[in-house]
Amino acid sequence: MFCPRSVFFQISLPPSGPYKCWLGSHFTNATYPRYCDNTSAKHARDPWRPPKPRAGTLIYSRYVPTLNKMFTMRALNIEDDADTFSEWMNNDRVAEFWNMKGDKDSVHLPYLKTLDGDKHVVTVIGSLDHEQFLYAELYYVAEDHLAPFADGAGLYDRGFHLLVGNERLRGPHIVRAWLTSTVHCLFLQDPRTQYVFLEPRTDNKKLIGYLLQHGFEKLKEFTFPHKRAALMRIDRDAFFQVGPAQ
Repeated sequence: MFCPRSVFFQISLPPSGPYKCWLGSHFTNATYPRYCDNTSAKHARDPWRPPKPRAGTLIYSRYVPTLNKMFTMRALNIEDDADTFSEWMNNDRVAEFWNMKGDKDSVHLPYLKTLDGDKHVVTVIGSLDHEQFLYAELYYVAEDHLAPFADGAGLYDRGFHLLVGNERLRGPHIVRAWLTSTVHCLFLQDPRTQYVFLEPRTDNKKLIGYLLQHGFEKLKEFTFPHKRAALMRIDRDAFFQVGPAQ
């Protein structure tokens, strides 16, 4: 039997039983129609999406051969993860781009609770062999503040914000693992997703360089109220020709 690489990495089976293929059962068991049609003229066609995973749910796992480690992402649990989130946000390197230094109770908990109630965002914690090292926000572009600037974005296209808070797990070899795995996860979650977008600050040359190395294209630069950003995009078909980094 011959299975092309581009097909193999689109196989999505729940991580249980004899075959374990990347996506958590929350998404592999999900069924949902393409649209929810409303009679109101103000809301002609609202997209239906997979429901948000429960706190702590495993949403993605993949063995990374070059690291000899298992990369996993699970839905953030505010009660369990708020201290770690607050510690990472008060890291000077992280604060340079996230600008969220502050107290856990007055700054970070309200922020996480707001996102928890937002249907278009899933907050996650990423780990390598059970050592937590990243926080990410996986979102639908159509409902995000990026939407007016995201050329060609459809109802099911995705984006993410991400930080690495664990100083022990940094470097190009780690970046290629989490970057391509996160994109892989988003494309697997919904077969209707054609593009994944990012909007790093234009002066974040290191991240932009990593994105270009791993298949993203730079579409343009634009101005948010809080930053000058580069619009980066990767296409589903192009991604699966190579697949996640090994």
